[in-house]
Amino acid sequence: MVVLCIGEGQEMSGEAQSRTEITVPGAQVALAEAIKATGKPMVVLLSHGRALALEGAIRDADAILCTWFLGSEAGNGIADILFGDYSPSGRLPCSFPLKSGQEPFYYNHRTTGRPQIGDDAGYRARWRDAPFEPLYPFGHGLGYGKVSYSATQLSADALPWSGKVTVSAEVSNTGARPVHEVAQLYIHDRVASITQPVRSLKGIRHLDLKPGETRTVSFDLSRSDLAFVGPELKWEAEPGMFDIWIAPSSATGVPAKLTLLKA
Repeated sequence: MVVLCIGEGQEMSGEAQSRTEITVPGAQVALAEAIKATGKPMVVLLSHGRALALEGAIRDADAILCTWFLGSEAGNGIADILFGDYSPSGRLPCSFPLKSGQEPFYYNHRTTGRPQIGDDAGYRARWRDAPFEPLYPFGHGLGYGKVSYSATQLSADALPWSGKVTVSAEVSNTGARPVHEVAQLYIHDRVASITQPVRSLKGIRHLDLKPGETRTVSFDLSRSDLAFVGPELKWEAEPGMFDIWIAPSSATGVPAKLTLLKA
């Protein structure tokens, strides 16, 4: 197996270090392609200060570990992950694009006023030559176990103006290794006086799961969790329907439907 350490140099990222192509430098890409041609399994240790547009053999590596720019104990920490002494538990704080031209790419982008209708690609608020999705979404991350989520459940379909609703899901480790899972709660306000993000992160829960273990993760939602900064620049919530997810990333899961009732 080849452990390939590649990515950006420290001087390539940070203040006043914008790049038109946020890709791995060409010489490193060529090295990855040459290693892939040998047929050996390849693990990429990615050094970087931003989301990168990964291509070719790097994108297709058997595993990718995002190491960012770490401190003096980076070597020891990375070794613990690689040798299985600790299960990876990090989650991406930004989405990795498919192409550089997709940037800036936000998981919580606003709902477009020009959705695609049918097969007509001529009038849509999207790219013509790439999907409207990231390579790896905000919140994504894998461990050494296999984790599955049940459907999101609500204790009630309607949230009273001054009440609470419990949102829950069962999270299962179906693999043979212990995992530390980060379950994420997202919401989407379907109709509002100001356009709202397609998803907004509202909470997380950390779970240590043994092989074969299933646990229920839950969140209590109130009106304040559904509020946004309104036209008067004040936090406010508006009655209506919301989509609610408990999922392992910002691009997964099937939402439950919740209605916030009027006061």
